[in-house]
Amino acid sequence: MDRALPLVRGLRSDLSLREWRSYCAPFLDGADGACGLECVVDEKDYLIGLAGYKARPDIRHGRVLVVDPFVAADLYGRNLAARMLLARLDALADRNQCDAIHISYEAVDGTLPLRPGNTYDRMSDMGYRVDSLRLCKQLRLAV
Repeated sequence: MDRALPLVRGLRSDLSLREWRSYCAPFLDGADGACGLECVVDEKDYLIGLAGYKARPDIRHGRVLVVDPFVAADLYGRNLAARMLLARLDALADRNQCDAIHISYEAVDGTLPLRPGNTYDRMSDMGYRVDSLRLCKQLRLAV
């Protein structure tokens, strides 16, 4: 998972390797398949996408695959990383008998990047829709 650090730094630029390894540990202990980290690589073996997932019960949707983080480095507007990652998440949800998939999509400077032509566009083409809004009150800085 060390190889994913540069990709994840798109979410938090000051993330250290030690912090990243510590964050990954619970995902990697999910021997039952109900949690883990899913990565996708391009044709040159560059890591272009990463998703952390956990299957859990949800009061509205039954059993859900909760995805956070979701990082897709889509180069040249092809949405290759997002397409590959979303297909893998569909398979994981099916394998874990989930009724829905919840993906947290990070806001940039307080704004959700829901413009036409970006990763969200690809996600809506694959059946995803805005279903809720997650609010965050940061109590202390992440260490």
